[in-house]
Amino acid sequence: MKKDIETSEDVALLVNSFYDKVQKDDVIGFFFSDVAKVNWTEHLPHMIQFWETVLLGKATFEGWPMRTHLNLSKKERLMPHHFDRWIELWNGIIDESFEGEIATEAKNRAKIMRDLILFKIDQMDQNRQIIQ
Repeated sequence: MKKDIETSEDVALLVNSFYDKVQKDDVIGFFFSDVAKVNWTEHLPHMIQFWETVLLGKATFEGWPMRTHLNLSKKERLMPHHFDRWIELWNGIIDESFEGEIATEAKNRAKIMRDLILFKIDQMDQNRQIIQ
């Protein structure tokens, strides 16, 4: 029987497993390797802190992920299908290892983030068109 996401160790397992898949993914992996040139030693602890804050209520994360995604999209446009793949990988990792209320919340929060980031990218593009 699978357990729910309850501890920092659970979050670390989720995040590390997810990004292992992301790095090898042929749809979104290039964003991390070629566009953002992610330093995984630095990035993974931040992502663990982010998801601990979101899912467990631990105030360990400091940062502004929206700005990071908007800047990334200026370099290489983030499209809905990129986020759909992100969600597919995220939900797959959750389903492999976890079940329960917080696991379901992790999926819901990812969808909310996807929608908000895509909305902000569209806004940014519209504002750029108005200025030109």
